[in-house]
Amino acid sequence: MASPVVYTTQKPHVVCVPHPAQGHINLMLKVSKLLHAVTFVNTVYNHKRLLRSRRRNALDGFSSFRFESIPDGLSETDGNTTQDIPSLCVSTMNNCLSPFKDLLRKINIRDDCWTRI
Repeated sequence: MASPVVYTTQKPHVVCVPHPAQGHINLMLKVSKLLHAVTFVNTVYNHKRLLRSRRRNALDGFSSFRFESIPDGLSETDGNTTQDIPSLCVSTMNNCLSPFKDLLRKINIRDDCWTRI
């Protein structure tokens, strides 16, 4: 005999981490809107850039999202840092893994209605 189906009131929770090069973040935001509970992880540089580009209403329409950022090691003084793909790749490989692991641990110990990942 088949087991009964168990339903939960918690929404599925995903963590989305777009590649930090130009063009990937907005596309990932659009795809993520189709999901339920989303933690959207940007690098510090790109999160600040996102907020500047969209201004005051930067995060409107993303009520089921949590936005987090992790350090990327990129210079904040260079307006086109993400255009140098080799440097971007080296920087993210050298600077993002440990903060990302810490972020995942932090997400999983939160005491709220979002499911663990």
